[in-house]
Amino acid sequence: MSSADGTASAAADYPLAATIRVRTYELDSFGHVNNAEFLHYLEEARSEFLRQCGLSFHDFARFDVQLVIVEAYVRYVSPARYGDEIEVRGAIRDVRAVSAVFDYVLTETQSGRLVATAQTKAAFIDPTTGKPTRAPEPFRSAFTTNPHVVPPS
Repeated sequence: MSSADGTASAAADYPLAATIRVRTYELDSFGHVNNAEFLHYLEEARSEFLRQCGLSFHDFARFDVQLVIVEAYVRYVSPARYGDEIEVRGAIRDVRAVSAVFDYVLTETQSGRLVATAQTKAAFIDPTTGKPTRAPEPFRSAFTTNPHVVPPS
């Protein structure tokens, strides 16, 4: 997710991008973004990442599948505050038959300051049974062959 010294890796390592502006209702009593809000930022970024891969959330219904987050990790590096514009860069890695891992680097755009790094693991679920299911071909293809996706190293 990041280099050993805690700085974000090059943008080329995170080819997907979304931008979020911090809103007042996301702040905690200390004046910075509440840690729980970062999961919302990651969700918003994943939606944009899907679009950049040629997919949308409508495709889940079309292919009768759900993509649910089964693991989430966030490393908070520095605070984000009201009005900050946060760039969320991402990559889809470790694509498997029923899951995929999304890596993220969040930076404040004006200064380039690293705000957080994160990772989520998502599983494809059959909405009827609630059990894991193979990713539909359009998702597998987008997640493994799209130029925005970083191949395994």
